[in-house]
Amino acid sequence: MDTWLSVLQALLTPQGGWSVEFFVRVILSVALLYILVIFIARGFGARTFASFTSFDFLINVAAGSLVASSIMGRNLTEGVLALLCLALLQWATSFLSARSQRFHDVVDNPPVVLIEYGQYREAVMRRARVSRQSLEQQLRSQGISDVAQVRLAVLESGGSVSVVQGTETGHPGTYPRRAD
Repeated sequence: MDTWLSVLQALLTPQGGWSVEFFVRVILSVALLYILVIFIARGFGARTFASFTSFDFLINVAAGSLVASSIMGRNLTEGVLALLCLALLQWATSFLSARSQRFHDVVDNPPVVLIEYGQYREAVMRRARVSRQSLEQQLRSQGISDVAQVRLAVLESGGSVSVVQGTETGHPGTYPRRAD
C-alpha cells in the first residue's frame, strides 16, 4: 500500500514540487499562448485551426501538442516559434493549394464517389475503407431512406459524406474532378 501511495504522490506532484513559481509559470504560459493562438487564428485566417482536410487536421493535432508542451515546458520561446512556424506552413500550404490544382492533389485526399445513381460502388468503398453500414448511417442522418434516391454520395477529403439526391442522368455540376 505504501508503494501505491508513493507512486500516486509522484504522479500528482509536479517536477520540482508545488510552488508559487510553478503556478505562476503555468498561468502565464497559458495566458501568453492563448493570446498567441488568437493572434495566429486572426492573422492567418479562420482556416488555420479549422478541420477541412487531412493536412489541416494534422496541423491542428501538432498545434495542440506544441501548445501543451510549451505550457508544461521550462521555456516558452521554443513553443512560440514552433507554433508560429507551423501556422506559417499551414498558411503557405493552403495558399498554394488554392492556386495550384497539382499542389492541392499532393497535399489533400481526393473526393471519392461511393454511390452513383442509386448503386453502391463496392470496390471503391473497400479501397476507401467505408463499410456499407456506416454509409447507410450517413444516408439516414441526411433523411434518405432508400439508396435509389441517391444520385451521388461522395466521401469528401475532410471525411464527411455529401449526398446529392435525384434520379436525373448526367453528372451534377459538383461532380468530383477525381472520382476514384
